[in-house]
Amino acid sequence: MLRTWREASPPALTIADSPSEFFMTADASGTSMFVNFERRDAVLIGHVVGPNIGQREAGIITEAFEGAMETISGINILQVDLSDIAFMNSMGIGMLVDLRNRTSARRLTLILSDVKPELEQLLKMVRLDKLFTICTNEKQLAKAIKKG
Repeated sequence: MLRTWREASPPALTIADSPSEFFMTADASGTSMFVNFERRDAVLIGHVVGPNIGQREAGIITEAFEGAMETISGINILQVDLSDIAFMNSMGIGMLVDLRNRTSARRLTLILSDVKPELEQLLKMVRLDKLFTICTNEKQLAKAIKKG
């Protein structure tokens, strides 16, 4: 069963009740907003649609995550699935740092999952591997979720 929450104005946010159901933030016209969300117990998973995160996408993605975090209660972990992302520019990196600050303020654990080797290398180059929990495979992810 899908439920939809709507603030005073769009975008609407639809939440999946089961792991098999995906939902997407969308504006009033139903246009994709670059993030599909899924909830598994106390973990909110945001699957970022790629292949790149630049200036245009960063703001939209930030708004989608902010809306989800404001709307959904009972979560302890925010998992950002980056499996579709091959590249991000400085705006994308800034978006991740901003997202980390927002989750920290809410006392949520932030996990970056399914990070491709090229993106992992970029994050290490700018030393963000010290700031984030970065998971490149399912074993690392399971350990991070258990720890979180």
